[in-house]
Amino acid sequence: MLKSAILALLYRHEAHGYELSKQLSLTLKTDWDVKAGHIALTLQRMEQAGLVAFQLVEADAAPDRKMYRLTEKGLQALREWYLQGEIRDYRIGDSFYLKLVFSLIGAPVTPEEVLMIQRRRLYQELHDVMDMQTQTNPQEDLPLLLMLETVIVHIEADIRWLDMCTNRIAELKHYRPGVPTPQPRGRPKQS
Repeated sequence: MLKSAILALLYRHEAHGYELSKQLSLTLKTDWDVKAGHIALTLQRMEQAGLVAFQLVEADAAPDRKMYRLTEKGLQALREWYLQGEIRDYRIGDSFYLKLVFSLIGAPVTPEEVLMIQRRRLYQELHDVMDMQTQTNPQEDLPLLLMLETVIVHIEADIRWLDMCTNRIAELKHYRPGVPTPQPRGRPKQS
């Protein structure tokens, strides 16, 4: 993801690593804080892969700077990134899912408690994100607003799924996992 973000910034104009680090947070308006060292390492790998090239630019009282630009190969990689659909992470196998499944087969708490606690947590998160949304100026912080809107939609979908689980709780409580087939232990018998 960082590689693609750097390519997208370099499409606009040449830049050095420190400038790219600062431009990322200014462009995305998020707390995605990428250290300059991580940017430098990524740029080095991208240069080795032929995605970017650099030119040394002299500075008066500072060390020379590497000004990076896209290569044709980098431009092609950027185009491919933009034109490739993304599969988003929908929390497959996340901690809550594990809690719910294990509570169905026997736990010190009931599945209803697990669902209730998660619902409470999601409503608190939804409240917090909606507060941030109301304080966001769409003219100045459009990237942040877009991110907050997608978070809200996903939280609402998670709440809806919790409602579905709650409505099916009697059915879910009948779940029993398979039992592994016992394997013989020790060495095979000698003939």
